[in-house]
Amino acid sequence: MAEIVMGFSASHAPMMSADPTSAPADMADRFFGALKNVQNRILDSGVEALVMLSGEHFTNFFLDNLPQVCVGVGESNLGPVEKWLGIERVEVPGHPGLANAILAGTIERGHMPSLSHRLVIDHGFMTVYNEIAPKADLPLIPIVMNCTTPPLMTLQHCYDFGVSVGEAIRAFDGAGKVAICGAGALSHFVGEPRVGDIDQDFDRWFLSMLEEDCPDELLSIGNDELMKGGNGTGEVRAWVAVAGAMKGSKTTALAYEPIYEWINGMGVVLHEPKVA
Repeated sequence: MAEIVMGFSASHAPMMSADPTSAPADMADRFFGALKNVQNRILDSGVEALVMLSGEHFTNFFLDNLPQVCVGVGESNLGPVEKWLGIERVEVPGHPGLANAILAGTIERGHMPSLSHRLVIDHGFMTVYNEIAPKADLPLIPIVMNCTTPPLMTLQHCYDFGVSVGEAIRAFDGAGKVAICGAGALSHFVGEPRVGDIDQDFDRWFLSMLEEDCPDELLSIGNDELMKGGNGTGEVRAWVAVAGAMKGSKTTALAYEPIYEWINGMGVVLHEPKVA
């Protein structure tokens, strides 16, 4: 059976790749240092595949066809789509066996994700993936989530979906060690007058809720309330799903930096399975 050796979530602001030096050096160093910590743990543990959940930016889907969740089951996926991102466009290897197991396993557990044999993976995936696997050699299973366009999955629904993803991975006997990641968030505003604002209070509270294993205080928040922290803040759905997959784990916020130059609250969280 596959083993999820670790989970993590990280912010995916485009500027972290396109212009990393635009941030204050000390803040960038702490953020990238946390991601380096994650990368080292992945290398040391011998992870064979990375399952990554991230929000849809109208790269693959639009309002005429917008699934809540889509699992990429292809042999590979092309990314990034943004030529200005500063990351070489490559074919990122997939893991069809594990991806199909996640797809089937979540359906068996009452969810209805769509599927794609060919996704274009944008900054939502590639900014974080590039920090973890700069040679683009780690098999990636992308799971695209609708995080911004109502009607939306609640945080409870996202958590429950994540629990099912975790169970489906652990039931798969065609892989060894797996890591799971949520990419996106934290608070930010996109394409509206408040662009550039960061809700530091929300960000710190949210990270503390993850460290407390996602109590009802977090999972009961309504979508309207969540939007007050920014119209891009809904990407925390991916973080909550990963927390569900890693429920009962030791969760630590490795970094939080409100980087206004990147118009984003930048964070990194690590989930470590507890030793019995």
